[in-house]
Amino acid sequence: MNDVEPLKLTERKKAAGQQEHRDDAQLARLIAEGDRAAAGELIERYQAPVRSFLLKLSGNADVADDIAQETFVRVLKYAKRYDPQFKMITWLLTIARRLWLNHLRRKDNQTHNTSYEQMSEKASGPDMTLQREDQLEHTRKLLSDAMTHLTEPQRTALVLFHQQELPVGEVAKVMKMPEGTVKSHLHRARAALRKILQPNVEVIES
Repeated sequence: MNDVEPLKLTERKKAAGQQEHRDDAQLARLIAEGDRAAAGELIERYQAPVRSFLLKLSGNADVADDIAQETFVRVLKYAKRYDPQFKMITWLLTIARRLWLNHLRRKDNQTHNTSYEQMSEKASGPDMTLQREDQLEHTRKLLSDAMTHLTEPQRTALVLFHQQELPVGEVAKVMKMPEGTVKSHLHRARAALRKILQPNVEVIES
């Protein structure tokens, strides 16, 4: 992972600030030519959504960080393979999901019903009452537990569509399946969540 680690955060921010108007195709071409500034800009631009995506899938910050870093190692190494007809975020999330699935396979028969309490960023402000904070935490816990009951394709489709806000067509590209199959996963995921959360609907909506 040495391709990513030498790019310090300050260097990435500086690179992004200097070349903020370069598009993804330009960045990929420059990275393939060994341009460190372009590599820094790409990481700065997409690090947050890639990590967020993996955190939603894994529920584990360390796992999300490791796979996100490996994702960018792959992207920097194979930048010349980037096809401009696809969005860069689609390519990144495709690689990230593949690495996530590899991670699951390595665990073999181990369950991955990890707690998803880390999925949501805490949004409580300094003036929020303790009661409200407890209520939000309880809601996050309910949603986190419910997500563990979804299949991997259902969970991935839900995260890509709702959290990453990708259209169904882009979700299909990331998951490498027909749009109709993606819609089916989304429908089943929502139905499953409604069924699981129904007894607690008043808590969630309050």
